[in-house]
Amino acid sequence: MIIKINYKTTYKFTSHVPRLVQSLNIYPTECKNQKLIDCDIRASQGKLEENPVDALGHKTFNIYIKNLVEPQTITMKSTVETKDYSGVLKGLNESVHPSCFLRQSNLTKPNTKIINLVKNTNKKDSVEFCHRLNNAAADSIMYLSGSTNIFTSAINAIEQGSGVCQDFSHILISLARLHNFPARYVNGFLLDDSEIAENDTHAWVEIYINNLGWVGFDPCHKRCINDTYIRVGCGYDFSYTPMIKGVKSNYNGEEYMSKELVVQAQSSQ
Repeated sequence: MIIKINYKTTYKFTSHVPRLVQSLNIYPTECKNQKLIDCDIRASQGKLEENPVDALGHKTFNIYIKNLVEPQTITMKSTVETKDYSGVLKGLNESVHPSCFLRQSNLTKPNTKIINLVKNTNKKDSVEFCHRLNNAAADSIMYLSGSTNIFTSAINAIEQGSGVCQDFSHILISLARLHNFPARYVNGFLLDDSEIAENDTHAWVEIYINNLGWVGFDPCHKRCINDTYIRVGCGYDFSYTPMIKGVKSNYNGEEYMSKELVVQAQSSQ
């Protein structure tokens, strides 16, 4: 499948910003699951500086700006050819050992409710067991747009009983690590026509299974990933994977952000 992505984020400030540093992780992953046909990243202010590819295979960029007075708009337009490997991630150029993703973070640590989601802990078939974890996370809360924010933890979400894709993912990560499966948060895009679709990025989980490698599970949709998913970045939890991070120095004003996203499929040639 060939998918086109048009992503735009605009930042507006109530007064001049003495110094702004932005880190961009919006370049789609290059691996066998997705072949990058083209990718154009631009910023209305400042100059993009490309960083070396990191140990997780991320190609990232930095922007350094002094005395910013105009809005900052960042765009990413890309065309990606995807393949479905039944959820298995293939050909990713990374050097981080999977065991690094066994430790819980503040956003993924479990409570009694999460621990009790899966009571049958027979792991004879690791693939079947991970599907059981995914289904348990999928059924643990209800999807409710706007019910959580970027600081909401797995515990917060399961206690209130609702959340968005970020929260489903944190709960699944918590479960997987609890049962000694390395798991990581994945940020990206989804070509989606379901009622869950929103004009926003999407999140899912990769669980490491021996003899298979990293396998993508989407608890929000209760399935493994397929060729409708565009992977961008991964980390311990959401806080490690935002597509754009910004740090302002000596700024006391307000910041307002707006996003636009269009994900469209095209016929393969």
